[in-house]
Amino acid sequence: MATPTYAFGRLLRDTETTRGRVTSYLTYGLNLVFLGLYVFGTFEYAAPYRSLLVSIEFVLALFFLFEYVSRIDFAPDTGAEIKNPYSIADILAIAPALLITTVPAAGQLAVLRSIQILRVFRFLRLALEDDRLFGYALTARQVVVAEALTAIGIILNLHAGLIYEIESGVNPQFQNFADAFYYSVVALTTTGFGNVVPQTGLGQAVTSVGLIGAITVIPWIVFRAREGKIRDNKCARCRSEGHRTEANYCYECGQDLSDGTL
Repeated sequence: MATPTYAFGRLLRDTETTRGRVTSYLTYGLNLVFLGLYVFGTFEYAAPYRSLLVSIEFVLALFFLFEYVSRIDFAPDTGAEIKNPYSIADILAIAPALLITTVPAAGQLAVLRSIQILRVFRFLRLALEDDRLFGYALTARQVVVAEALTAIGIILNLHAGLIYEIESGVNPQFQNFADAFYYSVVALTTTGFGNVVPQTGLGQAVTSVGLIGAITVIPWIVFRAREGKIRDNKCARCRSEGHRTEANYCYECGQDLSDGTL
């Protein structure tokens, strides 16, 4: 008889049945709630609900921990799944919510709290896993565009989370996550209005690293989205290589590349 984790892991991988798709929809919906609670908790009007927010985050973190274990239990290669970047991001993102409840002192670690924003990384898995989006097949170009947009969102949100946790309480310009996100967009796009700036040395260091990452990684991602990936296999007729994913016919002999031979 299958264990609960194995059965749930199978549901998470099931994109063919209504039951499997609904499970995926609910999981990603809860992911949005988890992220929303973190963002909402940074605003002043959330203060009266602080303990309730922490409790809800803890319950959701327990669910995502169950999901994490389920994916590992169902995976054909347990070791590979544990080392999967998506899985690593998943466990790191829920660690703060689990630790803050069980070890309250952990909440004082700004970097630990900001790691929770890594749940954004889950949407990259949504866009790229098996080249499908909730069971719907994506073209190679759509996969790369989804990868680009999601990666940009990850960079901006992760930088905003770090800056907020570092500067809030010290810098009056960072009152909530929205202020930090606005600063991240302005700083990492090199617009640099100068109306919001970090005051701490650590905040300045994070901005410097984030800026270097943004001006190198984002253009590279956008370039990939524009150019597409290169096919790994050879043309079935002339054996030539180097065909890009957007190519419909072989560059050398005109063989139709959409017939499943590549």
